[in-house]
Amino acid sequence: MSDVVNSSERGTVTQSRASWPVMVLAHNEERHIDSCLESIFAADPDGPFEVFVMANGCTDRTEEIVRAYGRKNPRVHLVSIALGDKCNAWNVFIHETVPQHCAGQEIYFFMDGDARAVPGSFSAMERAMRAEPQAQAVGVPPASGRSMRHDREELLRERGLVANLYALRGAFVIRCQQLGVRIPLRLEGDDGLVGALVKWDLNPSQPMNDLLIAPCADAGFIFESFTISRFADVRAYWRRMVRYGRRGYEFKLLGPRLQAGGIAAMPQDIREIYGDSDRLSLTWNGIYTVTNWFALREMRAIGRG
Repeated sequence: MSDVVNSSERGTVTQSRASWPVMVLAHNEERHIDSCLESIFAADPDGPFEVFVMANGCTDRTEEIVRAYGRKNPRVHLVSIALGDKCNAWNVFIHETVPQHCAGQEIYFFMDGDARAVPGSFSAMERAMRAEPQAQAVGVPPASGRSMRHDREELLRERGLVANLYALRGAFVIRCQQLGVRIPLRLEGDDGLVGALVKWDLNPSQPMNDLLIAPCADAGFIFESFTISRFADVRAYWRRMVRYGRRGYEFKLLGPRLQAGGIAAMPQDIREIYGDSDRLSLTWNGIYTVTNWFALREMRAIGRG
């Protein structure tokens, strides 16, 4: 399914010392992956990083760029995955890359390939986790975007977690391995599910505990915002809003299923439970009601098909 390649072509990486493993999700990120990697090492120049770029289903120059970067910096490793699916790439990292190449670390960082970390983010996340011994994850707020202030306040207040940048405690990663936790393929809200699993402490039958995610105000990530004047960005924004609608509906189907059956009830592919989408109802959500309607219609069509 995957093959860890040290981009300097010296074979697989061995891990025997304390390090900061960073999983970077990348699907056709030739425009952003170089700046993403630069931001990691610039954020904490003395950080003991080992970066694993999970290049999944790439058809552009992403893998070529990562290989070239690794020839300059052997702490960057390419994990080439044929299937273009971010959830599968997360599963590969947890269940294959970590045991084989970076096992036994106290903290693991997770990042999207189109994001950039702000200075000091990784050391700040490590401090936040050590300051809250009960926490199993660290959530990081955005440092850019039109709704940055609102999104930042909400994440810090609600102790949320978003895929752009976050961290998991090593002990939690080990428990995910032991319990066989795998994110369903094609799931839109992978970060929402990871956050829920953390707050459930991997036991969905119990109430969520917000204290299991430590918010880190001293860390942050930057991303490229859509430009409304570009037609391509308008189309991309529309598709994103439809995906966000699907994200909410998917969790409405998946949440009760996990609460009733535990981790064992996790489907391999989220579309396996789309047949239940007929019982979901469209509710008013301002201008997003339209995109939610499209999302629900898509899910029902797939479920019936």
